Amino acid sequence: MDNTNTSSNRLTMFAFFLTALLGGGNSVAVRFSNVELAPYWGATIRLGASALLFWLILFLWRIPVPQKRDALILLITGFFAVGVSFGLLYFGFVKLQASLGSVIIALGPLMTFFLAVLHRIEKFRWQSLLGGIIALTGISIAARAQLGADIPISSVFALIAGSAISAEGNVILKIFSPKSHPMATNALTLSSGLIFLVLTSFLMRETHNVPTLPATWLAIAYTVIPGSVIMFYLFIWILARWSASATSYVIMLFPIVATIAGSLLAGEKITLTFILGGALVLIGVWIGALMKR
Repeated sequence: MDNTNTSSNRLTMFAFFLTALLGGGNSVAVRFSNVELAPYWGATIRLGASALLFWLILFLWRIPVPQKRDALILLITGFFAVGVSFGLLYFGFVKLQASLGSVIIALGPLMTFFLAVLHRIEKFRWQSLLGGIIALTGISIAARAQLGADIPISSVFALIAGSAISAEGNVILKIFSPKSHPMATNALTLSSGLIFLVLTSFLMRETHNVPTLPATWLAIAYTVIPGSVIMFYLFIWILARWSASATSYVIMLFPIVATIAGSLLAGEKITLTFILGGALVLIGVWIGALMKR
């Protein structure tokens, strides 16, 4: 029994870091796709293709759709936690520096922790709070050198609101994830979230063009298959095995992975400050999510 539990924990931990790797790479891929595609239109293509793949998998593998009540809750959760949250995050990043934005988004795991306690699906643990504070401090240090003087307040509030809605969605998914297959959960939540993004793209009067550059197609392919289908599946899979707050700590690794990927692919500079901040993030994630309680 102990060997089985150890093997299961190692597999879940491997899935955790793989999710961080895939999610962090999304930031770099989106930068390439934004060169040719409007932000909301690019997100619409990404989620639309991802939802289509999930429904195709459901059909081929004959995976059952949840019962009406659970399906309705997942659809509503997806509309807000995927659609509205994505919309607010994209809006926030239009005028806000990515470095500051990553710090604000890193509040997500702490929000998830407090919301999980509020929903009474987790008990308050000082260890989780300490890990989140250490990791958030690390991200702040890593981003500090890149901050500018002008900070648009509307963008800051948009990112905070988007992170809070996403955190609440994680808690709801934790409650309902054991009741449905991860593929079905993702198919429903992405489909309803897609509705909001499509409406937003047309309301913003974006250009709805078809990509022509090979780099754009490669970026879309990455955000759809590894960055969405595989990553979202792994996230829901981990969520069924770990607490909502522990699972959400993966978000704190995204900026670290994104910066390293940006350095390798786009020649972005990595400073000593970033290395120090990254080390604190890893320590915080270990304490809050990975260390035995």
